[in-house]
This record gives sequence, C-alpha cells and structure tokens, in this order.
Amino acid sequence: MDFKYFGAAVLAGALGLASAARAASVDQQKSPATTAGTSSASLFEADRTVDDLGKAYCPQGLEHFLPGSYYYCVGVRDLARGNYSRSRRMLRIAAGWGNKSAQFLLGIGYFKGDTGQLDRPLGLAWMGLAAERKDPNYSAIFSSAWQQASPRERARAQVLWQAMLPKYEDARAARRAEMRFEHERDALVARSSAGQQICIAGLNVSRISTVVPEYQRNNNMSACGGADLPVELAAKKLDVYAEQLFDGWAGHVSVGALKAVEAPSK
Repeated sequence: MDFKYFGAAVLAGALGLASAARAASVDQQKSPATTAGTSSASLFEADRTVDDLGKAYCPQGLEHFLPGSYYYCVGVRDLARGNYSRSRRMLRIAAGWGNKSAQFLLGIGYFKGDTGQLDRPLGLAWMGLAAERKDPNYSAIFSSAWQQASPRERARAQVLWQAMLPKYEDARAARRAEMRFEHERDALVARSSAGQQICIAGLNVSRISTVVPEYQRNNNMSACGGADLPVELAAKKLDVYAEQLFDGWAGHVSVGALKAVEAPSK
C-alpha cells in the first residue's frame, strides 16, 4: 500500500471517521512505482498502528528534495502523538508543496473537529483541494462531506477554496514542488563524478548512525556508516518518492467552482 493512503487511513480511523478510513484503506490494485535497482519507497508501512505512527522516523534528507513528502511524514507523526497544533503547521507546509494527502488530513481534521478545531467550511475547502486529481478515495470522502454540509457552509467553503487556490492548487503547489525536485536532483547528479557514492539522511539507511568523527576520517567513512549509495541509485530512489508525491497530477488543469464530484455512471 502506498504511504499516501496509509497514514490517512489509520488516522482517519483514530478520529472516528470510519467511512474515510475504509475508503482511504482501499488497495489501489497497484504497487507504488518502482525503479530498477530500488525497492518500493514508503514512509509508512502497511501494518503500522497509530502508536507506531507516533514513533515514525521521517527521513530528514528527503526534505531537501521533496519537502512535501517530508513534512507530511512529520505532520502525520505529530497528529498520531496528539500534538494537533504542530501537526496542522507541518501539514500546511506539506500541502503548500503539493501533497494531497496532507490537504486531505487537514480537511477531515477541520470538518470533524477531532483535532482540536472545528471548522466545517475550511474542512470542505481542504478536501476539495485534496480531490483535485480526481483520486476516487478523496473524491468519495469529499462528496460525502459535501452532502452533509448546509448551503451556508458550502457557500463559505467556496469562498475559502477560491482564496486558497493561488497557493495550494496543483498548478502552483505541485509545479513548485516539481521544479524544486528537478533542480536539486539535477544538481546532485551534476556534482557527482563517475562511481561516486553519497549519504543522504534516511535514504541510504533508516537512520543516520552516530559515527565518531575521528574514526570516520581514519576509515574513510561517511555518516551512513558504510551504507553509502552510488549517486545514480540514490537518484532513482528519490524518483520513487517523487512519483508517489505527484501521482495523478497531469500538469495544469483548469478548475471551476468547488463542488462534489459525482460518481461516474456504470
């Protein structure tokens, strides 16, 4: 299961959103994209509980290349720990870098008020943004919430959504994240010489080991403790995370008024 669904699924269940949890847990009948020589990248394993998520390690080295993925991980971890205020801050940062899962969690949190702040129109606006790529899970949950909202709440959500588009819609946020990733990835590859290996916190190994500097210098070791990766392989592993973050985004798409997307006819 892709991390982008799992973190939302577990936390939705913990917040009492049974229907959201079921929808977000649906197996997409496909594995996260993989690249030759890499394993499937995932920030959250599919067997984790809320307690496990509260202890999750978020690969800090990922922040430099894909801040949307890194801050989503931190936001989910804080949410699982009950640190709702900081979680909202982290998820908003991730949302500004095109992370639809972060937008979704912000939406259900505000709509239900289980994370300390009830604001149903704002929740609808965030869920509308999360459903922008027509993901069937997020769209179904947004549609259900939209049907529960009053006309006044829908009107307020429309105003909020319009105001949030310039920062959080894919045409801005995802494009900005894509440009950041491409720039940093290209720079990583360009700076490397043939056969060079690299250590990126959380990418080579789950955690950067504590290595005594003197021992590190004498033994020509990096902070990865000998688990360095060839630059080409590190770049491929970063590509897997990027493909997850941008999954479903087909470039700029014109948007109309905020409204629930009807299920396709069978």
